[in-house]
Parts: sequence; C-alpha cells; structure tokens
Amino acid sequence: MPKITNVTPGSDLENLTNGQPDNISDTKSEFEKTVLKEEPKNIIPKKKVMHFMSKTGNKKQKKLLIILFSVVAVLFLLWLVFVKFGKFGFKNISPLASDPLAGLGPRIISELTGEQFKEEEAGSWVNQRPFGVMINNHVDARPHSGLIYADLVYEIVAEGGITRFLAFYLTNTPEKIGPVRSTREYYLVLVKELSDAMVMHIGYSPQALVAIDTWPVRSLFRGGCESYPGCSWRDNPRNVAYEHTAYVSGVKLRELGVDLGWEGKGDIRVYTFKDDDDKYADRPPAGKISIDFWSKGAYSSIFDYNEQNNTYLKFTGYDSNDNPIPHKDQETEEQVEVKNLIVQFVSEVGIAGDDKGRLDYQLVGSGQAFVFIDGKVVDATWSKADRDDRTLFYDTSGNEIEFNRGKFWIAIVPDRNVDQVVYN
Repeated sequence: MPKITNVTPGSDLENLTNGQPDNISDTKSEFEKTVLKEEPKNIIPKKKVMHFMSKTGNKKQKKLLIILFSVVAVLFLLWLVFVKFGKFGFKNISPLASDPLAGLGPRIISELTGEQFKEEEAGSWVNQRPFGVMINNHVDARPHSGLIYADLVYEIVAEGGITRFLAFYLTNTPEKIGPVRSTREYYLVLVKELSDAMVMHIGYSPQALVAIDTWPVRSLFRGGCESYPGCSWRDNPRNVAYEHTAYVSGVKLRELGVDLGWEGKGDIRVYTFKDDDDKYADRPPAGKISIDFWSKGAYSSIFDYNEQNNTYLKFTGYDSNDNPIPHKDQETEEQVEVKNLIVQFVSEVGIAGDDKGRLDYQLVGSGQAFVFIDGKVVDATWSKADRDDRTLFYDTSGNEIEFNRGKFWIAIVPDRNVDQVVYN
C-alpha cells in the first residue's frame, strides 16, 4: 500500500488551527426396474398383437433414462448450493444477484445499503471501494454539504459531548462534502469494517496516526488530498473559525485513490436484508426517537418516522422554542432521511496519559442496541469479533437483524446513557 507522508509524523494538525483543540421423498425414479405385463389367466384370449423392440431401441431408451436422471440430480445439487446453502454466502462473493420478487433478471446489489439496481442503471461504483469522510458537526459547521448522499453514517462523540460524523459513500459521489475535521482511532476501526475502504480527514490524534501507518488505513489525507488539484478547499460564507471551513470533492477523492493505486474493491460482509414488510410488525411502535449522547442540547440527534416513505427524518439540536431543528443539506435544503436507524451502546473511556483528554470507544466486543425499523423498535445486541470484522446486530432470540434496503444511520452512544435514548 502506498504511503505518502506529506505531514510530519506525530503532528496533530488541528492544533495548528487558531489554537483549537484536536477534536459491514427423495423421489428417485425407479428407472432400473422394468414392469412386465402378463396376460390375464382363465380368459379366452383375444388375438395377440406382438410388439417387438430391437436391441438398439432398448439401448437408446436406457441411455435416455440415464440422461434424464443425471439432469434431475444436477438440478437438485444446484438448488442445494445456490438456494439452500447460498442463502448467507452469495452476497459476499459478488454484488450481482437476482431479484426474486421482480423476476426481471440480474440485479446489482449495493454492499452498503442492499439496494438493487438494474445492470444498466448501476454506475462505476460496482467495482469501487467505499470512501469515508470525517464531517464536522460543531454548530458553526452547519448546515452540512453532501451528507444527504451518504449510504452509511456513524455518529459518535469526538470531544466534550460534540459529535462528529463518519459518512461513507458508494452509490453516490458528491461534488462537495463537508466541513471536514480530524479523525480518532476508534473511527478508523469503523473504516476497517468495510474491508479496504478509503477515508478522508484533515488532521488526526496521535493514536490515529499510528493506526493509519501500522494497521494500515487508506488515508486520502496522508495520500495528499490537500495538494491534489481540486481535492480540498476552504469556504467561509458564515464567517466562522478556520477549522469549520474545509471541504472536499468526492469526485477528486476517487481520482486520488486511483492515482495512489487504490482502485478496485475488497470483500465487505453484507448485512441481511428483508423483502417482507411485516417482518417486525409485532414489535413495539417507535415513531419519535431522541438520542442525547451526553446531554440534551445542540448535539442531540432526533428522528421522526415518515410513514409515507417508511423512513426516518433527522433533526439535530433544538431551537429557542425547544423544537427539533431539521437537519438539511446546505445546497439542496433536503432533509437527511434514512431507512434504518441503529443505536449502539458502547463503553466510553478516557485515554490514559492523553494531554488533551481524548476519548476511546470499545468497538470490539458486544453490547446492547436498539434497531428502529418500519416505525417499530427491536431490542437487539451487537457483536464485533475483531478489529477488521463487521459489527453484526441480532434480536434477543439470536437471529441476525434483517434490515430495509436503504440508507443507514448508526448512533454510537456511551453505555452509561441508555436511559437518554427515548422513543414513543
């Protein structure tokens, strides 16, 4: 993997910005037996008509029966491989699959969202790896650009109760994404979940720098985005602090990745998706969800179920009248909307000896979770076996959750604050 170290190792770039702190029944035909009919006894026989079959004809019949038997056997084996046992594995082999509902031929499956596309509708992303971007969520960094196009977003506290987004893009590549901020080591654990995903950030903690260089991580920042023409720029129409003004081009990030030799894709453990609208119909209703990561305020994440679209509309923080503020895109003014909402409870600890009081989240292991889907809530658990493994979600009976095909929002909340996730 190429490593371009355009930044002094060990430096924390965010400390250079205005003194601001560093923030996936055997019916075997009995062909072998020949049934012989005998003439009934004690009956005056009618004139017999003799039927003769040549030896050649008999051989042909046996050959035909053997061929038919072989075809049946092969079809049965194919059924076992692709239907019975391929239920869980085919998605890991290729994004190309068939839509059992439409019956209209092959489909391209997005490995992040499970959405199905006709071959002619799918873009070049079919053969590309996802890329992630660290997006600033400080109040001065709002509204955001390009967040509405993300296939998968993680929201986690970076420091002082202020959350930061790690947004992954595959089926969409926006021209403008941001504002961009620095990364932490635990965000990079999530990057490694998606096989060989790339990630863009501006700055890093000391722990994140070690991870980038040793795990390794495909860092587009370390790969030279800031010096790559058109890749990043500063934009400050709101007259805010320098660290809230960095933006990147998704198109240029992909071009940079190719130039670094990072074209192609890895193998992502794809989630299980459902086509049954009533799968969780018997679960408790949950139309409104509020998530206070540390406390209620500007960094609360609120979701409202949209029954018409079977989606969740996102709000962030509250206005002066205590009403949730719609989370909208800066350019289009469209509200962030997702099909699957997950709240994952994780142990949050301070890093011993860190002079900035940085945090760490224990993302490897297991714990409690809520899955909000179809206007319902499913009590769940999560499990992640190792750093590079996908975090999987299960219901309380141990069955893997079957998600809706569409975008994901995963809020990772300190496990001490389970009671600060409220729904009704």
